[in-house]
Amino acid sequence: MMTSINLMAISMNILKLIGVLFSPVVFGLAFLGPLLSEIILLLNVTVPLGDPLIWGIVIGGILGGIAQWRGSWIWVKPV
Repeated sequence: MMTSINLMAISMNILKLIGVLFSPVVFGLAFLGPLLSEIILLLNVTVPLGDPLIWGIVIGGILGGIAQWRGSWIWVKPV
């Protein structure tokens, strides 16, 4: 009995970890951040302070946070 409870608790923790790893905020930081940094470098845009990677991660994190808050990456929701 004790083993099945421990396995259920472990599986619930694994599901929570998977949910966090595939969240919009992590996607924004881990994928969009470097992508936006490379776009900034490709377009030769000068950033006012810091590294383009920092700016990409900040912008990606903000977009991921907005997507997490709204519940969707699509900005226009049907009424």
